[in-house]
Amino acid sequence: MAANARITVVVVTVPERLDQEWIGRLAAEPEIARVDRVAATTAGFELIQQTRPDLVIVDREPDQTEQLIRQIFTTLPVTICIAMTARVDTTTLRRLVAVGARDVLSRPVQYADLIQSIRTLLETESDRRSRALVTLNGNRPQARGKLVVVISPKGGSGTTTIATNLAVGLRQVSAGRVLLADCCLQFGDAGVHLNLWSKHTLVDLIDHLDDIDDALIGSVVQQHSSGAHVLLAPNTPDAAGDISGEQISRLLDALLERYSYIVADTWSFLDDITATLVSKADETLVVTTPEVPSLKNVKRFLEFIQREELTRGKITLVINRFPSVDGIALDDVKQHLRHPISANIPSEGRLVTHSVNRGIPIVLSHPESWVGQSLLKLAAHVAGEQVATLSLAPSRSRSKGLAGLIERRGFFGFARRET
Repeated sequence: MAANARITVVVVTVPERLDQEWIGRLAAEPEIARVDRVAATTAGFELIQQTRPDLVIVDREPDQTEQLIRQIFTTLPVTICIAMTARVDTTTLRRLVAVGARDVLSRPVQYADLIQSIRTLLETESDRRSRALVTLNGNRPQARGKLVVVISPKGGSGTTTIATNLAVGLRQVSAGRVLLADCCLQFGDAGVHLNLWSKHTLVDLIDHLDDIDDALIGSVVQQHSSGAHVLLAPNTPDAAGDISGEQISRLLDALLERYSYIVADTWSFLDDITATLVSKADETLVVTTPEVPSLKNVKRFLEFIQREELTRGKITLVINRFPSVDGIALDDVKQHLRHPISANIPSEGRLVTHSVNRGIPIVLSHPESWVGQSLLKLAAHVAGEQVATLSLAPSRSRSKGLAGLIERRGFFGFARRET
């Protein structure tokens, strides 16, 4: 069905409804070339077989409508069928959809509803056919995955904890193919956080960029028990000096053809590698903590990447270990950074430390905890869900015990507070 092509329609109804107003109005629509009216199902089906219309509207009793649509769908599956019935109850709707009806409208029909249904169905069918044609010709474009870069300009902000839990969380909430790429090339810790080690690392792919295929990738990446794949950082710090941003870019292009999500953990300074990652990212999670040095560095980082137009992707600011005892107030953080806070990961140090030391992500070891729920919500957000990722209080069952520990302090008051 080509764009702007005029369509043919057959209406199968009963004799007393042949002159319904909506049929005449349909014939006057500019995108409709012809409307044929038939008052008998047998004759109607014969006409449909001969003329092969784009659209059939069946306005008969439910049993007759069901039988006719079944015949049309099994012989001419590309013809769109709309059913009309006096009452659209669940049972009738399910029966008609099961035999091939693309929409079911109640009688008497509202013309606006009918024409909207027709246009929506035609648009969907046109899109379906164009995609099917591309696939048939063998030219189907590869779907590109989403690159998510987790970065902080201040070391020790918890990017690796967030990146590893985000990758596992994405695997849980999306069921897609997820790769965690440890791009902290000198001292990457993603393997420690996931209790993984291998002699095969990112270097093995960098050294064979011209020969990358599924078999090579499969021999290098490690599979975590969650189902997420992990590309480990080099085992020796000196290997990082031989890797360029252009090589990382080529590697990511190959990997994004094979994974729904790639989560890249990075180190805490801007160089050729991190600049490449940020520039290619679909979403950059910038991590800070509620402390003066971290906030200062993040503010400078945000100003720099925006001024230099380093990234065209989305920037999501995540405040880690917040709220926490003696932490800076959220309003002061916002005022200082002049950038919206998109998500927070609460301070639950004992749980996080226990998780890291065991090599089990907290979204697996304690998914019901406040920090576990916050990390899973962040994963859902990255996957495209509309979810509230900023939560300044735990669940009701725990809120009383923790609320009293949170003390609000002004930004400069925190910096000057007496011991």
